[in-house]
Amino acid sequence: MVRLSQPQTDVEPTPEFNEKCLTLLKNWEAGELPYNDVIQHIKALQQESRDSGHITNEARIEHLAGLIQHYHGSLNTSIRHYEQARKLYAKVGNRSRVANIDLNQGENYRFKGDFNHARMLYHNAYEAAAELGELSLQTIAVVNEGLTYLALNQLEDAERAFHDGYYLSEQWSNNFQKRAEILCELHYGMTVIHLKHEDYSAAWVDALATLKNAKQVNQPRQLGFAYRVLGEVVTHLDTIPDERFSDDPDKHFRASMNCFQEIDAQAELARSMFEQAKSLSYRGRKTSAARKLQQVMIIFTKLGMIDDAARTAEAQLSFL
Repeated sequence: MVRLSQPQTDVEPTPEFNEKCLTLLKNWEAGELPYNDVIQHIKALQQESRDSGHITNEARIEHLAGLIQHYHGSLNTSIRHYEQARKLYAKVGNRSRVANIDLNQGENYRFKGDFNHARMLYHNAYEAAAELGELSLQTIAVVNEGLTYLALNQLEDAERAFHDGYYLSEQWSNNFQKRAEILCELHYGMTVIHLKHEDYSAAWVDALATLKNAKQVNQPRQLGFAYRVLGEVVTHLDTIPDERFSDDPDKHFRASMNCFQEIDAQAELARSMFEQAKSLSYRGRKTSAARKLQQVMIIFTKLGMIDDAARTAEAQLSFL
């Protein structure tokens, strides 16, 4: 393909190129396209965007590459893709997509345990979204900040952020699929808060809300969250309030891990394994729990997820 003599500076990707990116993302999220195949498609689209000289198309595919690599667990690679995408979006003056990049990049630093950096990026995204009047982006930024507080065990701050996120989400007038996606993460966070407070009745209600929204999205990633937290809650219930659900926590954890394996989401897969190990230990199966934690530690260390690795090491000591 002949490269254009002058790069194009359209603020948005071309509709045709953006559709290619969205289709690729949709097929991966649905578990219909394996990770290695997705990467090959991304490389082809990267070359296409460079050959065309269309700056925002190039930014769009770098953005998508960052997203896929994040969920795969290749955090440093994801960071590099996002940095390149942000630079290109800023070059054409697309503030909305720059804010989206900040939001996504915050997830990388949250996973790496660099919570201050993550919160700064979420704040930047929130402020830009407020100026641009992008309610959905504001909502996602607030909920992600809540998840960061949750990782820091700052439960009151986390709960306040989740309530703010829910209030913002109620004002959405469109994109209800995306709303269900963020509500899935919001209710997941609230379930974890209830578990930490040992309020298992409230945890059950929010776990069901997590699953309800995950089923509405109907993608492996959200379903993986929902089944994982359902396993956590069932671990602590003497009687299951709804006979439609299994009282075997391992069944729910296996469903979660199957979802994450479907899209090769290594980081979330390891987190489900970690929660299953905690459940096994709680149920007195400490040898099985210890073996699983060894596997989890290897994954977290390989992915550079320092905070998760530290929590795993702490759990291993508690099992001795």
